[in-house]
Amino acid sequence: MRTDCVAPEQGPSFVLSCRGYRRQSQHGAPARSGNLSFMIGNQVVAEICHADLMESWRAAECLSASEAMRMTEVAGERLAEVVESGIAAADLTNAVTDAAVVFLLAMKRFGISDPKRIPACTVMWNGQEHREHVLLGA
Repeated sequence: MRTDCVAPEQGPSFVLSCRGYRRQSQHGAPARSGNLSFMIGNQVVAEICHADLMESWRAAECLSASEAMRMTEVAGERLAEVVESGIAAADLTNAVTDAAVVFLLAMKRFGISDPKRIPACTVMWNGQEHREHVLLGA
């Protein structure tokens, strides 16, 4: 008897990588704020300014765990489809927004309590599980 092993369908996936929150200082002044930059795959560099980062973080704090999970699933699935079909032809504003949702909610679920403490990390989307996995160190 012969059995052929067939790998299960993986589903679309993507990787977001971040060097961590970076404080910005101007002309030697103490840094009070900064930006968060991350890469979508190896094609797009996205940046969230400090004000938008803080606003998004506060909004995420108002979500229940189930709302955050559902929001992550929807954004992750949309971004995975965009990456699979070619990000060059995509609406980059929507792709970056979806990536930011996945990334920031993954950080909150991972236990990061303050966006200024986001470390260098990689967030990998698993299309089969419809969820993200966080690895520290970019």
